[in-house]
Amino acid sequence: MRANGDPPKGGADPGANNDDVDFSKISIKEALELLGVEQHGLTEEAAAKRLNEYGPNKLPETTINPFIRFVGYLNNPLSWAMEVAALLAIILLDYADFALILGLLLLNATISFVEESSADKAIKALAGALAPKCRVLRDGKAKTMDAVEIVPGDILVIKFGDIVPADVKILGDEADEEEIPMQIDQAALTGESLPVKKFTGDVAFSGSTCKAGERHCLVYATGINTFFGRAAALISATNNVMTKIGAICLVTIGAWIVIMLGVQFGRYKHTCSLGDGECPTLTNLLVIIVGGIPIAMPTVLSVTLALGASQLAKSGAIVARMSAVEEMAGMDILCSDKTGTLTLNKLSVDHADLAPFSGYDNSTLLKYGCLSSNIVTEEAIDVVLYNSYPDAANVWSGYKLLKYVPFNPTDKFTMAVLQDNATGATFRLMKGAPQVVVRRAHDAAVITKQVEAKIINFANRGYRALGVGYAAGEGSADAVGTKWEFCGLVPLFDPPRHDTAETIKRCKEKGISVKMVTGDQQLIGVETARQLGMGLNIHKIEKLLHAKSAGGLVDGVASVDELVEQADGFAEVFPEHKYEIVDILQKRNHMVGMTGDGVNDAPALKKADVGIAVHGATDAARGAADIVLTEPGLSIIVDAVIGARKIFQRMTTYAKYTVAMTFRICFTFGLLTVLYNWYFPTILIVLLAVFNDGAMIALSKDRVTPSPAPNSWRLRNIFTVGIVYGLYLTLSSWVLYHVAAKDTFFQNRIGLFSLNDTWEELLYPGLASPVTVIEQCAAEQRYVRGAQLRSLLYNQVSISGQALVFVTRCSGHSFLDRAGTFTYLAFFGAQVASSLIAAFGFGGYPAPPGALANCKLCAQSNGAMPRFFSSGAVPVAGTEATYTASVIGAAEWVVVAWIWSLLWHLGLDPIKWFMAWVLNEEGVRSRSSYASWLRRRARDPTKTGEETTIQVGGAAGNYANPLGRTSLVSRPSPQMLARASIVRPNPIRRLSASSRASGAAAAAAAAAAGIRGARGSLEGAPRSPTAQGSTRQSV
Repeated sequence: MRANGDPPKGGADPGANNDDVDFSKISIKEALELLGVEQHGLTEEAAAKRLNEYGPNKLPETTINPFIRFVGYLNNPLSWAMEVAALLAIILLDYADFALILGLLLLNATISFVEESSADKAIKALAGALAPKCRVLRDGKAKTMDAVEIVPGDILVIKFGDIVPADVKILGDEADEEEIPMQIDQAALTGESLPVKKFTGDVAFSGSTCKAGERHCLVYATGINTFFGRAAALISATNNVMTKIGAICLVTIGAWIVIMLGVQFGRYKHTCSLGDGECPTLTNLLVIIVGGIPIAMPTVLSVTLALGASQLAKSGAIVARMSAVEEMAGMDILCSDKTGTLTLNKLSVDHADLAPFSGYDNSTLLKYGCLSSNIVTEEAIDVVLYNSYPDAANVWSGYKLLKYVPFNPTDKFTMAVLQDNATGATFRLMKGAPQVVVRRAHDAAVITKQVEAKIINFANRGYRALGVGYAAGEGSADAVGTKWEFCGLVPLFDPPRHDTAETIKRCKEKGISVKMVTGDQQLIGVETARQLGMGLNIHKIEKLLHAKSAGGLVDGVASVDELVEQADGFAEVFPEHKYEIVDILQKRNHMVGMTGDGVNDAPALKKADVGIAVHGATDAARGAADIVLTEPGLSIIVDAVIGARKIFQRMTTYAKYTVAMTFRICFTFGLLTVLYNWYFPTILIVLLAVFNDGAMIALSKDRVTPSPAPNSWRLRNIFTVGIVYGLYLTLSSWVLYHVAAKDTFFQNRIGLFSLNDTWEELLYPGLASPVTVIEQCAAEQRYVRGAQLRSLLYNQVSISGQALVFVTRCSGHSFLDRAGTFTYLAFFGAQVASSLIAAFGFGGYPAPPGALANCKLCAQSNGAMPRFFSSGAVPVAGTEATYTASVIGAAEWVVVAWIWSLLWHLGLDPIKWFMAWVLNEEGVRSRSSYASWLRRRARDPTKTGEETTIQVGGAAGNYANPLGRTSLVSRPSPQMLARASIVRPNPIRRLSASSRASGAAAAAAAAAAGIRGARGSLEGAPRSPTAQGSTRQSV
């Protein structure tokens, strides 16, 4: 006989693409022989040999040649604009500028290549953490392992909620008419909308999902040889927001190019011919193109997201879809499961409260609960029932399991068919929802009311009830002649997590409303909510369904949408109802997060803006989710939201900075060219771009404070603020130019050498500072001063522009809100370099064209470095400045640039705060002096004799949650529920105020304001300590 795991002597190759073998038509015995395996699975040694021979169970990774990847960074709209600039330079025979622009392109591509390679490694690490697991029989024992390690011939345990990790053949006894089939969802592969029934001997394909049932399955194809592997395709996506920002920048640059060309060739009658420096008008366009294009944008965006995703993974939240980071930052409603998220999911049986019926005792009830459990799958209820029976270790010595029917959400029960070894008698045990079990009891009409009363008693104390039933003989649960006996109720307690109450408080502070969505009874949900300090307005899901069927009104008053929005949760929910809840909230313009763990949660997880697969979720739920949690509890979600908001803050900072710098460069140098016929060298703009790129990449690692309210992309706000910043900085540069070049303030008041280029100052030295060399011709003086003025302007543009980062990165004072170390290092490193360039210049580079090309440097006794003509050629007055862009150091003016930039920087924070007020960013108008007065009044117990209400949008209300939903005594005004038209609602700042008013006083205040009291099933329910002791207010 062949040893288990040895290669078969003939037939199918375990690792090959067995297209010539139809495993759906051959018998199980033939399949096992072809694959060389027994029903108890491979040995570890044999599996290792097959893994080495046939490779891992995954699709071949698509690898791109590194050079092709590098070239790809030069193939995007922003790079195209730079390439046009380089082409323009080479056409004009301006080789130096061509080399500079090409160098900038290659440098940016290199930075992108290196940074995004690191980001790719981080993403691959995240993908590895999301790798599906599976249960495999090795050496005759079930073990959990990565699906990538399974090989042809492995025996898998596939159950409800699992994604089938390979092509498999379903094992089992010979099929009969009572066989319960597996339900396999193949929609992702074949497009079939309904699950397909799979019986013993059938096959299931890799990538499909088990919707019901539990079986051992034989792997016959893995990796590329699977049905899914042969049909796989790649999907990619882009970020629309940054694309729009880039487009606006390009349009702005294009507009200024048209203006400059029109003015230069029209008003100033310039000519243009090929040759280095012979077409300064077109050469000066390079300044606008190179300086205005946010060439680092793709790199900054991808690196920020990748690094942020890695940080989220370290906190226990793995990002499966990068754009989900932005959506999580904007999430304002979280629909959370109770079990395992709000509670510990550590069930325990209260032995003192066991409730046996029909003559059974506590011991028998626990014994039957133990025998009906399948601990192989490690389901929480099965494990706790097994461990609760005192003699669990020996119980199976007297019984044999003949068949096990696993749980599914439709039937809501499990059933075991067993045989008593002593008597040979067979019997069935059922456990599940009490209503399902008691309904089948032969005396259901007699005991149902007693059972329901006991269930309510359990629920009032926060206990879940589990029903256990017994029937003699074999067959299905509803086989003809079956006489079920209701054995009793087992109370299960799942305590709230120790940190959940504090976490829910943090959610409210961050502007997130937590709605409990549970399959448990309403009373259990209410009791859990009371313990956690949540709202008690929890409805049965049937109320929502009834409202939909009754024309959309609840009790003839509230609409279905209002019911869902105002509810604190829903109980007795089936997974398919979660989809409807999410859909309604999204129609109310909310950014919705939904937690889930089961296969039937997948549609809701996909529908939600942020689908969150909780710790221990099925493969199907993990595959549908955007965020996968590796740790239990709600606190992980809140930490992930805070992390996502930090990432969003970094991207918003960069977006505002990008818009501001594009407008600043275009307007500053565009206006100087148009108004003063003044040119700027390309080399300084390239250096400015290089230094800015470093600072922008540092932003991806910056230390930021997350927004206190949900974030969203408000492009109007971003463009408005960015344009205002850009124009303000343009004004600072224009005023500096005018004071330095058209006035004598600095030389007369401070004693600096003059940069004034007016003809009166140049031709009458007596009016100038003593440093003027009388013998020097006016043209020479103007040339020197213009070259030094460029150093000054470059230094000021560099300092003030990059310092804008510290303003855009925070909502508070830019000097007090500490940035990250890398941000400071990038700023000061860049500005030290720019100051050195401004101080020492480039010795007159780029050399002037025409007559000025005859100049050479001569050292004077006063230490200045003026230029003298070595020939008799003298340029025509008024033309030499037009045709020069040379740079000469102006060391004394470096201090002026720093002081000037600092003084104008002081005005940026007030502008930011004013714009925040105008645009109501982060609900800044809610933090008004009136709101501050209310807070002070709330803190003074002598002035709070009645409940404080705030008039908002025309209706008074006592708002107790972050969405502006009313408490049990009031409703929000329509204005409060209105949402911004951009993407998501404006954030609302919450304020706390102490309250001494009784419930009656609050109801009277609400009635006086004309607001109808909220109705619900919880009227008269005891209020939580939080609700009794304080009142939340939304302003």
